Amino acid sequence: MRRLVLRTMVSLPILLAPTDRVGAATAAGPEEARAPVAVRAPLSAGVLRAMARKRVSADAAVADYWTADRMEAADHVPGGRPDAGRRLPPVRAVDQKTSTGRITSRTVGKVFFRSSASGRDYSCSAAAVSSPSRNLISTAGHCVYNRDGGWHQNWVFVPFFDRGRRPYGIWRATWLAAFTGWVGRTEPGLDVAFVKVAAADGGSLVDAVGGNGIRVGASSRTRRLTILGYPFLPPYPGDRQFSCQGVTVPAGRRLRMACPLTTGASGGPWLEDFDAATGRGYIGGVTTNTDLANTSLWSPDFDDGVWALYRYADRL
Repeated sequence: MRRLVLRTMVSLPILLAPTDRVGAATAAGPEEARAPVAVRAPLSAGVLRAMARKRVSADAAVADYWTADRMEAADHVPGGRPDAGRRLPPVRAVDQKTSTGRITSRTVGKVFFRSSASGRDYSCSAAAVSSPSRNLISTAGHCVYNRDGGWHQNWVFVPFFDRGRRPYGIWRATWLAAFTGWVGRTEPGLDVAFVKVAAADGGSLVDAVGGNGIRVGASSRTRRLTILGYPFLPPYPGDRQFSCQGVTVPAGRRLRMACPLTTGASGGPWLEDFDAATGRGYIGGVTTNTDLANTSLWSPDFDDGVWALYRYADRL
């Protein structure tokens, strides 16, 4: 089944009362694995101390944490491991017609967060999503949760981050939502997340940068998509957007597309019907893996489970 989310939407009532944790943390079967789980976006002890000492808001304390130097030093995200150790199907000629370039969108940005396990700072990619709240973004599951370290801390989204510039500000996460099957078992086909961000100066994220639609139920066929993100490893600098345009190939419960973008592009959107003039399209996937040779990217299948996770996260 194919569903579309239009960029202009009518507000829906909030159905879930916020708590510190919503949903199950573990799962036994395939249906339970696709159940959503969410937490209030964690803050590090240092940020909490700064809030108490300086008597400032969480937004201000997190913004102070993410200095220009800290963002520049942020490493790529742990997880999103290359698909090694299995034989891949040969890439057909049609799949090789991929163009790489500098197509950009202000709806796409760089994500920064702190690992609760190592205390190190990391980065990912993400995109603003049209939704009733107008404050939702899509990314990869490993960009919000790592099995070795738990939920990431001090999580922020910087739309159209460009060589240190932050033209649309810093948007602090308030909720992180993922699949139980990712949090409990890091299942590759469930490496998807949605993040709710706090409004800034009374305005929404979508008001500031625009939003992309969500398209699910179309993964069983080949599609021409545009992938955007912030690849980190050479030859890419990690501080600018890069793109691939090509044709997807169904790969089990995932999608694959020939694309040389490297680690750091994780969480970036796979956009169908992308309009370069507006910088918007319909998100039908997110980057989760690359191969060891950096020739292909993978995305989970965007199906009804992703649609349900999207709706769940927006109501938090």
